[in-house]
Amino acid sequence: MFSAINLRKGRVSIPGRYYAITITTHDRRAIFTRLPVNQLLGQEIYKLEDKQYADVIAYTIMPDHIHLLIKLGSTLELGQVIKFFKGRTATLLRNTVTGKVWQKGYYDTCIRREEELLNQARYIVANPLRKGLCERVSDYSYWDCIFLNDAK
Repeated sequence: MFSAINLRKGRVSIPGRYYAITITTHDRRAIFTRLPVNQLLGQEIYKLEDKQYADVIAYTIMPDHIHLLIKLGSTLELGQVIKFFKGRTATLLRNTVTGKVWQKGYYDTCIRREEELLNQARYIVANPLRKGLCERVSDYSYWDCIFLNDAK
C-alpha cells in the first residue's frame, strides 16, 4: 500500500546538491493542460530561485505531473522547498482547479556527479516527446532548461 512516509525513507537533504524531483497531481488528473495554469506554475518554479531556496536547472510541466532539476540552496531542506512550492501553487490554483491539486509526497533522486546533470536535464525535457505529446521537444511549450535554451 502506498504511504507518503515510505517516500521519505533514506531521504537526505544536502545544500548545494542537485536533485531530480517528480511531483504528481492528485489522482494523476491531467490539470496542467492550459496555458494560464502552466504559466503560473512556471512563475512559481522560478520563485524558488527568487527566494534562494534552489537554482532551477530544468523543468517540464506534464499534464499530470512536474519534473524539476534543481540545485538545493542553503536556507531550506528539500522537503520544505517542495512544501513551499506545492502550498503556493495549490493556493493560487484554488479558483482554477477543482479539488486537490497535488498527490501526497514526491519522488526525488540526488544527482551525485555533475556530469550526470546534462543527461538528467535531457531526460526531463524529452518527457513530452516520450509520452507522445509532441513530435519535437521544441513543439512543447511547458519546459525550460539552462543547458538547452538554444534548442527552443
